[in-house]
Amino acid sequence: MRFKNLLVFVIIFSLIVSLVADFRRVTAENKYDTVEFVGDLKSLKDFSSFTGEDLSVVLSKFKDAGMDGIAVNEVTLESLQQAGKISVSLLKDVLNLYILTGNLGNSALEEYLKRLDFKEADQLSNHIVVTTKYPQTFQFLKDALTKRVNAKDLIILSKGNDYAFIIGKPKDIFMTKGLGFDENELFYIKSLGFDLIPRIENFSGIKDKDIENYVNILKKYKVKTVIFNGTDVLGNPEKISYAAFLFKNNQINVGIIDVPMGKKLQEGMGKFAKFDEYRGIKVYGLSEKETQKYDWGEIVNKWFRSIIERNVRIVYVRAKIDDSKSYHYNFEENVKMLKNAAYYVKKAGLKVGIAKPLPEIHQSKILEVFISLGVVAATLLILNLFGMSEGVMIVLGVIGLAGVLGLLLSRFNDLGIKTVALAYSIIFPSLGIAYYVNGLKEFLKKRSRRFMVEALKVFFSSLSISLLGALAIGAIMADSKYMLKIDYFRGVKFSFVLPLLFYVFYYIWRIYDVDNLKAFWDKVKEFLNLDLKVWHVVAVALAFIAGVIYISRTGNEPMIKPTELELKFRDFLEHTLIARPRIKEFLIGDPALLIGLYTAFRGFTGWSFVTGLLGAIGILSIANTFSHTESVLVIALERTIFAWILGAIIGFVGIWFLDKVLKNTKKEY
Repeated sequence: MRFKNLLVFVIIFSLIVSLVADFRRVTAENKYDTVEFVGDLKSLKDFSSFTGEDLSVVLSKFKDAGMDGIAVNEVTLESLQQAGKISVSLLKDVLNLYILTGNLGNSALEEYLKRLDFKEADQLSNHIVVTTKYPQTFQFLKDALTKRVNAKDLIILSKGNDYAFIIGKPKDIFMTKGLGFDENELFYIKSLGFDLIPRIENFSGIKDKDIENYVNILKKYKVKTVIFNGTDVLGNPEKISYAAFLFKNNQINVGIIDVPMGKKLQEGMGKFAKFDEYRGIKVYGLSEKETQKYDWGEIVNKWFRSIIERNVRIVYVRAKIDDSKSYHYNFEENVKMLKNAAYYVKKAGLKVGIAKPLPEIHQSKILEVFISLGVVAATLLILNLFGMSEGVMIVLGVIGLAGVLGLLLSRFNDLGIKTVALAYSIIFPSLGIAYYVNGLKEFLKKRSRRFMVEALKVFFSSLSISLLGALAIGAIMADSKYMLKIDYFRGVKFSFVLPLLFYVFYYIWRIYDVDNLKAFWDKVKEFLNLDLKVWHVVAVALAFIAGVIYISRTGNEPMIKPTELELKFRDFLEHTLIARPRIKEFLIGDPALLIGLYTAFRGFTGWSFVTGLLGAIGILSIANTFSHTESVLVIALERTIFAWILGAIIGFVGIWFLDKVLKNTKKEY
């Protein structure tokens, strides 16, 4: 008994430490409270052309609606061609035209083609040919291409006011590659009072001087935040540390584009953010294709969900164009979209303005060790439920503690944190499930007349045990890299499946008074040899289907997507409660906990098992909510409490209905 009390003391101590870490995390999250709506300049230019309104008018109206920032991309061959500054072709097409007409309207290119022999022409046939008559454009391209293209793949031609480039790069890829900023655009956006957010694009062979040039431009226009364009960050791979050093010294923030779990961030982002002291701001935006796919209301809902559930603080806005509607209608709907989004942000207690980076936060290794003690002790309590001797538990406890310390205090600290978090997501829900099954046993045995009071005690206690483990997960993962989703919790499927398996095992062990493995297997065999009724088969089939759907719906990229009706219901809850409770908790798992206790109270052992299994979902889902460390901790706590309250109400309504059915049918089960 003394050893068991010691384990409880260790758990309490560990949870107190967890609450301290959670408090530090909440303090940091409270300072990360401003949402910025940032428009994509290219998209806004397209919208301006579509509506026929001057770009300055579009920008002014969007600014009034809540758009504080404008993202400006680097100039590309494609954008220069669209602006009429250059002409782009393949050399083979240019050569054919020259052979047919003898005149290209560009003397520099014509002179070069005269000297080109057949073999060279064949080798260069798929090279890009760029021509221009603008000296300023020629100088810009000359500087940009010299940095980004190897000398052997670049030919620069000029004669009088005729200029040309022959570039040995694939046209379909290189046309959209960034070539540097048009400072006229940067000045224009800044002059309108917007927060300027350049989309810097890395390139191979980048040098220190190139990075310095970028930073000098950022300083010149007093840029606060940059969102990198393309697949990698500035300086990747060799120059990341230098680029991040300059960003840090000049207090320039980095927008970290939100991606689904399992998808890769921009290459080098983790390293860049670490060197930059995690001056990061989460960014979410719909692609051009997605923007045109969803209606204005759905776009707002997706933005809002990213803000509340994933701690996004920069919403990247592309104007939506519905060419089946009038220009006036499109303008009104886009403005209304921004105003509605700003309204929901303020309703959630956040601000609309210039986004600030999440304050840097990390846990000391000693604190991580103290937090991890709780899950080691809780694991031993689980073993104690099955009658394991004190001596064996002490040995296993020493081994477990040594393993955790070995990971947390070594260079494998990240692995240690994820291992402890995963263990918490399995062990504490299992303890909550064990408490619940013990409650089922008491109801089956005592037939208490105080059903409501006793049922609520079991209901809230079993859920609270799981919540304590969830708070420990939130504490040990209270680190900038997890909160910005540069790294994340692993093992979601395990944390969903293993507690359910534990429920089945412990239910048989506890309800049927099994005290050893042989007796346990005898009970399993006895169960398997039962004469099945039709309803048994139907129940098993339904449970199997529910299980497949349940597992398929877990994680961030579920195999089975939510239905349209479910999405509408989610939107309603989000806008009403802000902290939307999870449907699997308040509509399925939590009510099933109470209904399971009621079936035990009525003596229906079989049904108490089935409903209890569904109820276990409500217990284990709590840890899953808190394992999404990028979510705001207070929001995670609020949505959990909302689920308990709604789940209890729905559960008692279900009990009332079931009680009426049983009284009317007087059916024996």
